[in-house]
Parts: sequence; structure tokens; C-alpha cells
Amino acid sequence: MWRADLIEGRKDSTTKLMVILYFVIYFIVGICVYRDYNYTTDESAEWEESIVAYKYINSEIFHRDVPELVKVKSMEEFDHRYYGTAMQMPMVFMEDLANFTLTTSQIFYMRHLITFLMCFTGYICFYFALKKIFGDRLCALMGVAMITLYPRFYGSQFTDLKNLIFLSLNMMVLLALVYAVEKENILTIFIFTGISALATNQRIMAVVFPIVLLGYWLVRDVTDIIKNKTEKKKLMLIGKYPFVISAYFLIWYMISPFAWLEGPLEAFINTFKNFSKYDWNGTMVFMGRIITCEERPWYYLPVWFGLTVPIIYLILFLAGHVVFICALRREGHTWDALLGRYKWAACCILLFWGIIGAVIISDSRIYVGWHHVYFAFMPFTVIMVNALKFFMERFPKKIIMLSFVLYMAVVSGWNIRNHPYQGVYFNPVGRQFATLFDREFTAGKVLVDWIMDNTEGQITMCGETDNRLLLSEDEKSRIRVTADEEGEYLIDNYRNVIGNDPVHEGYEEVYAVWVDGYKIGAVYRRTDQDEGT
Repeated sequence: MWRADLIEGRKDSTTKLMVILYFVIYFIVGICVYRDYNYTTDESAEWEESIVAYKYINSEIFHRDVPELVKVKSMEEFDHRYYGTAMQMPMVFMEDLANFTLTTSQIFYMRHLITFLMCFTGYICFYFALKKIFGDRLCALMGVAMITLYPRFYGSQFTDLKNLIFLSLNMMVLLALVYAVEKENILTIFIFTGISALATNQRIMAVVFPIVLLGYWLVRDVTDIIKNKTEKKKLMLIGKYPFVISAYFLIWYMISPFAWLEGPLEAFINTFKNFSKYDWNGTMVFMGRIITCEERPWYYLPVWFGLTVPIIYLILFLAGHVVFICALRREGHTWDALLGRYKWAACCILLFWGIIGAVIISDSRIYVGWHHVYFAFMPFTVIMVNALKFFMERFPKKIIMLSFVLYMAVVSGWNIRNHPYQGVYFNPVGRQFATLFDREFTAGKVLVDWIMDNTEGQITMCGETDNRLLLSEDEKSRIRVTADEEGEYLIDNYRNVIGNDPVHEGYEEVYAVWVDGYKIGAVYRRTDQDEGT
């Protein structure tokens, strides 16, 4: 008996070491490569929103006038004030420490690093949530590996302050939710309300998490009362509901400066209205056609999902549903099983399909891929791990582990070969059709660097030139941005381009970035320049 315990203890210690090693290596790699990634247009918008909020906080709470922010818009006149900025306040505080003298490259590289650190914190929370749900360190590590090595997430975790940070917060909320349900006390409930409020500040749809907790409690408590199983005091049984609601809204109000202007209820309603009726109606490429956002078919999201998620992930996801249904059928008391041992599988299945269904039914404005719905990948991964745990319990564990490691090695190999363009990943099926869809612009920094390295003196550029913001001040001084089709060099990000050969009259392609047989960006040089010299 003692030998079996010793062997089991050694296995557990080995798994702990694997977990620690994985996170340490992942962290070191992230710290080493964060400067390799692109600047995105959203970053300037996020920076402006956070600066406006920071100015308002200093004025209202600290009564501190910051001379460097005099020209920044006031909260009252700012059209985008409903965008939550709580997670960006540490970034602006870093600028404040430097007296707002940081260059654009310093600002955005700093933001890339902090965004990665926030995502990394989310991954750690996700590991502990999976460990708590499945009671298995190895399954938890496998789940974390699948989500952290998924190419589109890996490439976005440095630059996407909106969607990847929101995904990270979802992982933190999941951990808090698990503890609020499993260890129901004031501390766990308060932590849950705080993190849920933070997630809601980031994106309003996080309001679903308090609803999930309250809904589960209500169903379980009513069931226990009917069956006379409840042993809780009536005060605790009833009092926790208003406590969650009031604490959640209070914390959300405290960390949402725009709500101080209008009051909590009005601001919350206005935020919901603002994002539920987002009126962007630009164009994008979908299935070989250039369409507007309003012309999106209902299957827009399923198609993107099916072409950009690794095939094995999709198989495990479907298997997770089958495993869940079969497990319920084996149970003698299905309702008790749903509220008990299978509650997290049921929760994540409902959460995932609820998100997808809500997007389709409400015709939510998602566009240029599915990054607005990246947060749905959190319950998606839980469902995958549910299938993995089933297979590991019923088939030779070593074979399952070896197969998993080999597949994740293939995914990691793709990440390494295509660094830093992981954000344009299509699975083997999707690669055949990649030129018929929008391509995330992940090559801008490389294209600007190529021009700088291959040209002397002053340079005139047009097209997608925003990545010059990542250059040093001396390098930026060499660049003059001109109107489209007027620069010596033109950078094309392949937005609204079908195929690999866009036409730019008067220009010839001199450099291009390819991934899996499709272009994701190119540099063009004026052909009439040589003729005129």
C-alpha cells in the first residue's frame, strides 16, 4: 500500500514540476518576444480612452491637475467614454511616473508587455480553475497548453488590449466562480463580485457571470428546499442574492469613471445600449466576397470558427458534448447530476452556445474575423478538457499523452515557423481558402522595418504606415507620410483584398510576407520614380 502511495506521490510531484516548468518557459519566451509584435489601430483608440479616464480620475478624486493632459478631451465631451479602461490604468500610471514624456514606441511596447503579463495571470487562474473542476493537474495543464498555444491567441496576447484581456478576465472570473460555488462564504463571493465587475468594465457582456451564479444558486436552493435538504440559515440563503447584486454594481460603479457622470443605473443601461447597437458598417472579405457588416450571413461566426480553430480542438469539443450526454444518461438522477458533479460541464456548454446563439440571434456587430468573441474560447476549452479526461480514464494514458504532446508540438512548430504572424492562423482546411477571407494585419512592423533597412535618407510612405509609431524618434524623423498612392513606398495590409495580387498602378512589389501560401502584407515601390531621375 505504501509503495502505491509513494509512486502516486512521485507522479504528483512530477506533474507539479511540469506545470511550473511550463509556466516559467512560457513567461520567459513572452518576455523575450513581446517587442516583435505589430502595432494595431485599436491601440491608439485604447490609449486615448485610458488617458481621458485617467485625467478625469485625477481631477475628481485627487484634485490634481496634470499639465501634460491639458489638451486631452474631458470625459463629458468624449464620445467613447463607455469603453472600460480599468485594466489600462496601470499603463497610464507608468506614463505618469515618466511625466508623460515617453515616446510612442516606449508607450506601446510597454503596453504590449503589460498586456502579456495580464494574459499570463489569466492563464494561471485558468489552470487552477481547471484543476478545481476536474481534480487533475495533468488535465488542467493540457487545457492551459491548448489555449495558450492556440496561434491566434498567442499572436494577439501582446497587442489586443480589448479581447485578449477580456478573455484573461473571463478565466479569472471562472476561478472565482468555482470557489464561490464550492466554498460559499463572504470572502469567495466578494472576490467573485469584484472580478466580475472588473470584467464588466472591460466588456459589458460579462454581466452574464453574476447571472450564472445567481441562476445556479436559485435552482439549487429551490431544489434543496423542495427536498428538505437545506441546512443553511434563512438569512444566508436569502441574503446572498442582494449581496452579490449590490456588491457587483457598487464595484463596477467605483471602477467606471464615466458612471460618475450619469449615475450607476443610467450609465450601465447606456453602456449596454451603446454596445448592443454599435453602428460600424465597414467592409470586409468573407468567402470570396467583399461585404458590409450589415450583409454578414448568420453563419459568419461558425465559418470563421471552423476554419481557424485547430481540427483536433474541434474534434475534442464535439467529443466533450458526447461524453457529457452519455455521462448524464448513465446517471439515475439526472437533475442531481446536473447540479452536482456535472455542473461545470453543463455550465460551459450552456455558456458557449449561449454566447454563439446570442451573437447570431441579435446580429451582433462582429467583423474582420471573430476576435470580438475570443472570450467564448474559455468555455470551449473546458469542454475539450472534459473529453480529454474521459479518454485518459478509459484508454491507455501514455498513448493519449503521447498523442497530445505530438499534436501540441505540431501547433508549437507552426507558431515558431510563422513568428510573429501567429494571428493569421488557419487550420489545414482553412488554409485552402485563406485568400477568400480577411487577413489580420500582423506584418506591419516587419514591412516598415524592411523599408527602413533598405532605404537611406528621407522616405515617403503611404498606405498602412501606423507601425512607424514603434520606431525610435530618430527613425520616425526619416519618414514622411503622404496621401494614398503618392509615396515612394506603399504598404498594403491586404484589407479588403481577395487573392494574393492586389493592383497598385505605378507601383511594383519589392517585398512580401507569406504564411502557408497566402500573403499577409507587402511593400510596393513607385516604378515611375526611376524613370524621372
